[in-house]
Amino acid sequence: MRFKVPGQSVSVRLFERVATVDNQYDIFDVGIEQEDGSVDSIVVGGSFSYVKSLARKADEQADAANKQTVTVVPDAEPAAA
Repeated sequence: MRFKVPGQSVSVRLFERVATVDNQYDIFDVGIEQEDGSVDSIVVGGSFSYVKSLARKADEQADAANKQTVTVVPDAEPAAA
């Protein structure tokens, strides 16, 4: 997320994703971006595999909840008198 500081020529960067070659790792930076595009930041990185597995499980549960099965029961025929 980026937002410009009012009255300043800088933007604040909060957990901006940084491109990586290895998809196993995710890197995010927190810092300040100057008007010329230069960045002063600190990065946080990791594989975050447990968090990813929790997110995947939550997505699967949401998908399962969205798939509703409708059962149509035919009308019962009246009993012979």
